[in-house]
Amino acid sequence: MQLPAWERNRDKLYHYNRREPADSPLYRILYHHREEFEFRYEKLFQQQYGFLRKEVLEVFDAYLNCGILRHGCARAVCEDCEHSVLIAFSCKKRGVCPSCAAKRAHIFAENLHQNVLLPYPHKHAVFTIPVRLRIYFKYDRELNSLLYQAAWRAWCEYLANLVPDGKPAAVLSLHTAGELVTFSIFTPISTELS
Repeated sequence: MQLPAWERNRDKLYHYNRREPADSPLYRILYHHREEFEFRYEKLFQQQYGFLRKEVLEVFDAYLNCGILRHGCARAVCEDCEHSVLIAFSCKKRGVCPSCAAKRAHIFAENLHQNVLLPYPHKHAVFTIPVRLRIYFKYDRELNSLLYQAAWRAWCEYLANLVPDGKPAAVLSLHTAGELVTFSIFTPISTELS
């Protein structure tokens, strides 16, 4: 069995290079303006983007701790030469942290491709909702589960006509921004046709 790409590339590194997240412009912006963002959000952004969810602030805080030694680390020791390095804990969050999001997305996509989709014929479909209805989903995130249910039912009905004996399966994800990073809702489905 072939190793995943991220494991093969990891073996090419001869030594550990700790990243310095505090040197990035994104980190500096969040570090200096996170509290101001929280306190001024209601006045500046709430009318256009809806309420500030606590999850957003939690992700910001986790990102500000990600990769910083003073916020937690582990010591890795070589058994042969007893050389040791400190490895800072990561936030393991998606969305804001470029390091954690990229690694998680890569591992997920590789697993999906090699272990889920590859053995089966599959299609990629995108479901969207009318522009007039999007405003309700923008301000009430609990409605998003209805999108998944509706997309799944529509997809099952569609496949029942194509492959009557088939057993459908799907990977669903919700995207709330389009190409121009404007609010939009669409649900792409990668599905198996067996």
